[in-house]
Amino acid sequence: MNIEEAKSIIDTNYQGIHSAHNIRLNTENVAPFVEVEGFKDMNCIRHGFSTRFGGVSKGIFESMNLGRYLGDDIDDVDENYKRIASSIGLDYRRISCPNQIHESNILVATETDAGDGITRDLTHLGIDAQITNVKNVPLIVYTADCVPILLVDPVSKVIGSVHAGWRGTVAGIAAKTVEKMVEVYGCLSENIHAAIGPSIGPDNYEVDEGVIKSIVECPYLDTTEDNVIFDPVSNSDFKYIVHSGSFVRDNMPENYKGITTTRLGVPYEIFRTVKIRDKYMLNLWALNELILVNVGLRSSNIYQTKLCTMKYHDIFFSHRYTKGERGLCAGIIMLT
Repeated sequence: MNIEEAKSIIDTNYQGIHSAHNIRLNTENVAPFVEVEGFKDMNCIRHGFSTRFGGVSKGIFESMNLGRYLGDDIDDVDENYKRIASSIGLDYRRISCPNQIHESNILVATETDAGDGITRDLTHLGIDAQITNVKNVPLIVYTADCVPILLVDPVSKVIGSVHAGWRGTVAGIAAKTVEKMVEVYGCLSENIHAAIGPSIGPDNYEVDEGVIKSIVECPYLDTTEDNVIFDPVSNSDFKYIVHSGSFVRDNMPENYKGITTTRLGVPYEIFRTVKIRDKYMLNLWALNELILVNVGLRSSNIYQTKLCTMKYHDIFFSHRYTKGERGLCAGIIMLT
């Protein structure tokens, strides 16, 4: 697939939340990247989700690989960082890099974290999310099927990056990152915007029963009987649907001014069964959006790219499609 074909797919991926076309492939510079119009409209940030285009890596890493520890030529990776950073409009030497381990540890990044893992050895071990209110310190999240989430509070001028695989999602890492923004910087949940980036979609993410059992026990979901719908599909299969807005945490911060309610809200399809294969198709996009709504974000402030990395493996790296033989894409956000 070439860049023009990818742009046609991405630019017509209508979501109808912020505007008629709320995502687009920016091809103005050497490294194309996906940008969200709702984020682009804020003049306090720069952001983007990288693609496989515009880099210099070769073989299984072709071409915009941003993974520094996968066996790719490090000079090629450094050149890739220079290209994507320049295209988005930031200094790659100041990126704060995490060592993601599918948990829910959050780094509060400061000026001293600029360049960690880029211009010096990586010290952010066991980190899957970062937040900061420091200008010109880009936060990065790496993915090759997992869900990258970028957060911004344009009122308090705070940003965040989140890596949400199924384990991190179950642990509520997206919600915990929002809570950390509230705790550390005094953000209000209803002011925070979230962009859920390219990741494996509900038509391709096949999981087993163990994953599903963990999902329904997520502390940021209300899976009580009155709040769940088992919607029949066919052949005894069903969709598992959870309503938003009915979950209120016991440990709600005193200064919380969000919009969580105790009535049934919007239904979210979390998974569907495929009994003929004894599997389930998990929707991490909807699940993370529901978790964010339940922690107080307005649904109108959540932007879904709905670009499946496995379906569009020619545009984005996909761990499942390549059976692990791949590079890494990334979501990047910076305060200006």
